[in-house]
Amino acid sequence: MMKKVIYIILILTALIQAEIKIYTNKTEVYTGERIRITVELDHPEGSSVDLTNIQNSLSEDFDLVESKVVSQNKVDGIIKETFANDYAVFSKPGEDHFGPLEYSYVKGEEVFSFKSDSIKINVKSILKDAKVTVVDSLGNQKTVSLDSLGMVLPIKDISIYKMSKREKVYIGTFFALIVIIILVIYFMLKRKRMKANGPVLIVEKKIPAHIIAVQMLDKLKEKRYLEKGDFKEFAAELSLIFRNFLEDRFDFPGAELPTEDLKKEIKSRVTDAETLDNSDKLLEVTDFVKYAKFMPLEAELKQFLEFAYKAVDKLKDESNGKK
Repeated sequence: MMKKVIYIILILTALIQAEIKIYTNKTEVYTGERIRITVELDHPEGSSVDLTNIQNSLSEDFDLVESKVVSQNKVDGIIKETFANDYAVFSKPGEDHFGPLEYSYVKGEEVFSFKSDSIKINVKSILKDAKVTVVDSLGNQKTVSLDSLGMVLPIKDISIYKMSKREKVYIGTFFALIVIIILVIYFMLKRKRMKANGPVLIVEKKIPAHIIAVQMLDKLKEKRYLEKGDFKEFAAELSLIFRNFLEDRFDFPGAELPTEDLKKEIKSRVTDAETLDNSDKLLEVTDFVKYAKFMPLEAELKQFLEFAYKAVDKLKDESNGKK
């Protein structure tokens, strides 16, 4: 029984001591001006404290810029904490109220909640209510409202100026709109310029079939297959080079057709009898060598190589063949 009484007394003591108070450095501010709210709160040592609502961060009229801990002390088992919250004021001109702020803590199985008073704030319009002293052309001083000057005053200490979240959103949105406008203007001018100059035609230059064939024949000669006795490799490459030339020159699948079908395609396009006869022989002999059915002399294969050069040169012009 005595333990329960002591426990109740401790709880009542904590409730009496625990509280939250808020103060401000000024009760009259201009729209857009900064205001500091000092928050003082107490809670028992060892308690679990919820401070999520001591910043008033969801307020639309007071936009939190910065919050920091000023002090934290312990006196007779009670933790005393002081916070400094800076806000940008966006209230409409007139009377407004900041707060109240709330916090809670858990001690044992009990939850205790506390709420501060609210602070009355008188918000003024910087253009209508602010007064400045000016000197006229005759040297006379007079006090006028800021909006009558028609000018923008310089901002002091801009290097240490901290923006609120809302100010950051405003500035970010402004710069994003500027970038979008610049991009739109750029693409509109680019499109207009393209219409004025007409469409741009990209012409792909294709290397003529006879140039490719001559280059491949030169590389075949440099490999010196015949001097090494590699007749089969020589015949296979010579046949492929000649077939690829016919394919590119006359636009039919020369590399894939059987030899007899290829000879028919050549005959339907080439009019020179000597070229037709030597083409047939080149294709037939190189087939025999590739499939090891016949092995000609080295001199005969050299003659086919020379013929390939002549055939490529003869068939390169449109007048020497027909599509």
